[in-house]
Amino acid sequence: MAQDDDDFDVDTYLRVEATGFNQDKEVERILKMQATTRNPLEILDHPPGVYIFLKVEDRAVKVSFRKKSLLLHPDKCKHERAQETFEILKKAETEVMDEEKRKVLVGFVRDARDSVLRRKGIKGPVEEGEPRWEAMAQDVELVNLIKLEARKMFLDDQNRVKLRMKNEFDRRATDAEEKLNERKRKLEHDKAWEATREERVGNWRDFMKKGGKKKVKKSSAPK
Repeated sequence: MAQDDDDFDVDTYLRVEATGFNQDKEVERILKMQATTRNPLEILDHPPGVYIFLKVEDRAVKVSFRKKSLLLHPDKCKHERAQETFEILKKAETEVMDEEKRKVLVGFVRDARDSVLRRKGIKGPVEEGEPRWEAMAQDVELVNLIKLEARKMFLDDQNRVKLRMKNEFDRRATDAEEKLNERKRKLEHDKAWEATREERVGNWRDFMKKGGKKKVKKSSAPK
């Protein structure tokens, strides 16, 4: 599946690539990527240059999605999780093609690249045209390290989101419990007040029968 020309022959491609072995292999790859990273670039198997040059190639994204969607479409692929895999693939393509989400995505890749370069003591080229950029893009080991670092950053971000959601859920649950307890206390107070109403009315009547207000003894004025 190395062909990157978007004007390829679909029938030939399917005849050569759409074997049960290749389809199952690609399903398992995407499911693994989904479990270990939410990096849509890896799911789409984007060319490795993006991890050095930080440039997402629209054409590469479209070609990759077209080929993989042909391979994994539930009508073509017999794998029991083909539908799930196809939806993961479509979501990845949508995220990468979304301008705002792409900015966030490239930001993660940039942070991962810079982190790896610092850790390895590699000073990144200053000018885009420097030959060292291309040499770095061809360094499979370096690119894989950046991919792994990006995976870690994606998962860390995902965990932070989950933690924020959990904290928000816990806060809402606590607020709901406090409001429920407050309603219970008010209900119990109202019931207790109603239960003693007759007693209070009787006491009031007895008080009125005895003359209402109690007489207050006048204190003798000081001489």
